[in-house]
Amino acid sequence: MTMLFADRIDRVAILAGGVLATVAMWAFGYLSHLPGIMLPGPATLAGLSLVLLGAGRFVGAHATPAIAAAAGGVAGLINLLVLGSLLGGDDGRVGAEAAVWVPASIVVHAVVARLGSIGVRRVRWSAADWHGVMAAATTSAIVLVVVAGGLVTSTETGLAVPDWPNSYGVNMFLYPLSRMTGGIYFEHAHRLYGSLVGLTALLHMILVWRGDARPAVRRFAVVIFFLVCCQGIMGGLRVTGRFTLEEVPLIDEAENLRWAVAHGVLAQIILGATATLWLLRSPSWQRSGSGRAGGAFLPVFLVFAGVMQLILGAAYRHYQSLGETGFTSLAVAHTSWAFVVAGLAIAVGTMTQGRFGVPPLLRKLGFGLVLVTGIQFLLGVAALFAVMGGAKSSEQPVAILLATAHQANGAIFLSLSITIAAASVLAARAARSIEPYGQSAFSDDALDSGTISEGEVVTAEAITSSNASTA
Repeated sequence: MTMLFADRIDRVAILAGGVLATVAMWAFGYLSHLPGIMLPGPATLAGLSLVLLGAGRFVGAHATPAIAAAAGGVAGLINLLVLGSLLGGDDGRVGAEAAVWVPASIVVHAVVARLGSIGVRRVRWSAADWHGVMAAATTSAIVLVVVAGGLVTSTETGLAVPDWPNSYGVNMFLYPLSRMTGGIYFEHAHRLYGSLVGLTALLHMILVWRGDARPAVRRFAVVIFFLVCCQGIMGGLRVTGRFTLEEVPLIDEAENLRWAVAHGVLAQIILGATATLWLLRSPSWQRSGSGRAGGAFLPVFLVFAGVMQLILGAAYRHYQSLGETGFTSLAVAHTSWAFVVAGLAIAVGTMTQGRFGVPPLLRKLGFGLVLVTGIQFLLGVAALFAVMGGAKSSEQPVAILLATAHQANGAIFLSLSITIAAASVLAARAARSIEPYGQSAFSDDALDSGTISEGEVVTAEAITSSNASTA
């Protein structure tokens, strides 16, 4: 086995493909058990199998069937985080049959992924491509946990489980699926997603540290993992108010709401940081360099404005218990500031389209920012009208869906803003330096480490020369 996957590219592909398959399977599994959907067991199993087949096909199309099978095995290993909820009894204890189910899960995942790779046309990817897949999978996992957290807030079920990290005295990973009903499902599933994000962030950090020669990028990955750990602890403190394994009475409401707002805000900032790391590690960005992204002031100001809007929105959603006056004030502030943020976003998006020499990837991000801004505005208006009927928004399915979609789309908006701002800052630094940033990313260390190929260096040098000639 060691000789079979001795190539570094193969090992990165296995890990990235396995994480990608896991995130996709968890997304389907979460949706299949939402109230109002609740697919029967056989239908859920069939859907999960199709997702794994698709993941195996994707990995096999860019690697080998053996790597696809190994990636499936990695997915089976990570999915042990939720297998305990199926094997455990009502008391959360796992019987002797787990000794069979655990290896069987890994083998079955590997076989299904291998079947998915049959008959595909293969184009081998480089290590840089698979590093990009890992970054995309990590970012997607955080998007999912933000959506799950949004549903927790929309349904007001953040305290449905009164202890942490246990769930009603049972190990979080062994809490039986049969008891995950109503608000408990929303809150407990959100916790499980948090554990998945923590694991993927750890694996991503290790890959970055071993595969990227740029010290700043390595440190950035470590910072993101540290923030993810802080985010998990913050979520637990929102429930208990202190470090304890016991069930505790509800903590002071004001303290609980402060933790809730901070927890929600930090989650979206982490998403933006992870998306930025994805940009820095993507082959297309490394090939094109920072180019001429325009001035950095406006994109950076947009980030600060977006974070302020995020804080207002989080407070608006969590502080409804303050009464009509406080709730109305937050609603007015959130709505009014939205026009400022939208104007800034349109200006930044237009700036990325109108300047010569802007990398194609950054142009796409700018276009996406404008598009997401329009969607966010429409979702905000729809969510506002949905809650004007007088009933609690947590009791209206349409209002729940609209509010959650508004929050999730807002997280994507902030991520695009942070990514564009980071690219603009890098471009500004490159303009002041002798050596363009895009070329410095292809250092001798990066070439020696195998992160990029010599052909990519030639491409980067050609682009750099082209940019210099047009300056």
